[in-house]
Amino acid sequence: MKKLPISFLQFVLLVHGMQVGTGILSLPRLLAEEAGTDGWISIILAWLLNSTFSVLIVLVMRQYPNDSLSELFIRLFGKISGKILIIPILFHFIYFGWNIWLNTSLYVKEYFLPTTNIASIMFIIGVPIYFIGSKHIQVIARYSQLIFYMTIWMSLVMLFPLKEAHYIHLVPVLKEGIMPVIKGIVPTVYSFLGYEVVYFVYPHLKQKELAIKGVLIASTLTMMIYVFVTLVCFVYFSPYEISSYYQPVLILLKVVEFRFLERFDIIFLAFYLLVVSKAMIPYTSTMAAGTAQLLGIHSHKWIVFIYIVAALIFTYFMQPSWMNSEEWMKWAGYSGIIVSYCLPIMLLIYIYFYKMARRKVA
Repeated sequence: MKKLPISFLQFVLLVHGMQVGTGILSLPRLLAEEAGTDGWISIILAWLLNSTFSVLIVLVMRQYPNDSLSELFIRLFGKISGKILIIPILFHFIYFGWNIWLNTSLYVKEYFLPTTNIASIMFIIGVPIYFIGSKHIQVIARYSQLIFYMTIWMSLVMLFPLKEAHYIHLVPVLKEGIMPVIKGIVPTVYSFLGYEVVYFVYPHLKQKELAIKGVLIASTLTMMIYVFVTLVCFVYFSPYEISSYYQPVLILLKVVEFRFLERFDIIFLAFYLLVVSKAMIPYTSTMAAGTAQLLGIHSHKWIVFIYIVAALIFTYFMQPSWMNSEEWMKWAGYSGIIVSYCLPIMLLIYIYFYKMARRKVA
């Protein structure tokens, strides 16, 4: 399959876009429940952890730089075994992408279309997912870059609530010790997932020697946004008040007012759908491309179509709620831990012995 190149900047913004989804809207609450107002420290620790494993993924892909993960598995484990072993990883991309799609649809239903069937909302969102997700990774990378530029102003909006901030909420640092901060790493780790897309986009990167630098910049950019938004929530809400709001970021945006504009939080959420699409679409596209390689199909367009139709049928009969979405997202996080943490370590060890065995045979 032809590998069209993407630039270093597109690589960075694609990985970064995969990490920032709907999770940030509730992240400050989750951190407050585990670590209080020291939760911002948990974000930094989770960033260090995820940065380390994103580098390990690059080191895995660097062994055979022109292979995607599907091709790498076939090379290492043989044609039949490799195809079987790659299926659970592709399923992770299907499952994680679908959960983001569902979660986004639930936000749309709650804030925009409360009387509309959830499957209908997912169909509306599924149309752009199909038309963009069925394109090549080069188009996906350009889309991520475009949306980044279009939505970069959204972080600056969070400065407005600071005029009513109470910075005393942040002191003393480590008021409850280090253990709550360690516990706060768990929900934050899930929010950093998405860098596993490197498995599939690394072969397309023009300057592969910059891949480690790229994933570190992407994770750092994500970390800075998470820390900034979390700190703003912590200094605006009291330590006990923030836990009572399911999505404190959206509650916070209600205080942002302009003379010529009402309900800015709704407008913000509408634009935030574009931010979330940078995760939904690449998950769908890379999954479909990987499946196409597995089946020996040149185009992955029909795979995207079948995936969207199957997801819509499942949603129509299940009619999932917020409770279902939160539970399923936990399982998606577990699969993400396996793919992003366990898999690169196992592959590095296997490749080491694989190359050693080949040298002995030669």
